[in-house]
Amino acid sequence: MSELNDHPEGAGGPQSPEPQSVEPHDAPWPDDAAPTGDAAVDSAVEQLAGISSVPVAEHSGIYAEIHDSLLAALDADER
Repeated sequence: MSELNDHPEGAGGPQSPEPQSVEPHDAPWPDDAAPTGDAAVDSAVEQLAGISSVPVAEHSGIYAEIHDSLLAALDADER
């Protein structure tokens, strides 16, 4: 079975943009995030700092941890 992203060059149709030739390792990575002033948010965002060196298969777990920590911070704020 082919993946949705596996298509011949130019097979995107008349309204699709031309395929990008950027390899995953060549993709730009954002600079460090500026501090927000909220310790809980800053702590969660810091977890993203090394994500580019982690295998992509592990990203969803990291994002889930960040989501959970941000949700906990929001829940704590409501009390």
